[in-house]
Amino acid sequence: MREMRTMSAPAASYNRNVRSFIRALILLHRTYRTRDARTRLHALVRFLTCPFLRVVQYVPRGAKVLEIGAGHGVFSVLARDRGARRVVAVEPDARKVRNVEGIDFVIGYDECIRGTFDVVAIIDVLYKIPIDQWDALLSRIDASMLIIKEQDPTARVKNFWNRAQEWVATKLHLTLGEAFAYEAPKEFVARLQRHGYANVEVKRIDFGYPHPHVLYVATRA
Repeated sequence: MREMRTMSAPAASYNRNVRSFIRALILLHRTYRTRDARTRLHALVRFLTCPFLRVVQYVPRGAKVLEIGAGHGVFSVLARDRGARRVVAVEPDARKVRNVEGIDFVIGYDECIRGTFDVVAIIDVLYKIPIDQWDALLSRIDASMLIIKEQDPTARVKNFWNRAQEWVATKLHLTLGEAFAYEAPKEFVARLQRHGYANVEVKRIDFGYPHPHVLYVATRA
């Protein structure tokens, strides 16, 4: 009996993960099914190559969420489905901004948004911004929780593959920006702490993915 109980926990966890994955796929299909084929493909590839479900679980239910550099809004859609009270998505690329039910989409950069949020999410955005501009961006954020998903440059093999893929995406004009700015987790944690985020949780969330995904969940003291 003890052996059966030990084996059931991983199986239950696996089944929950599978159900969550399928639910998310159905949700994204319903959200983007009327878009053009290029947008549908880009949104699907983003979801399949980025562990969004491992990130969105940190968004508290009932939270007011701002996503900076939202792209087509995949993370924002998942945050809304998780139970966020309000989701604002800001994206400078007008080609990607369309009406999505339950999400306030804004064309522009973070400077065009004012107000306080419970959570600010920045998913695969900083690397496209020159590193000497990061502090200015972080100083403009007013939130009790900051969720940042980036790549870990210290994981050399996976980071090489990531840079190759991003180079192709840039050449195909799928994303804005030309920079490839990465910072090692230790240095980035120190940067966040200088901006008042005393508690910073760092997690490698790349198991099963070819890219070195690293997650920072930072809260103010």
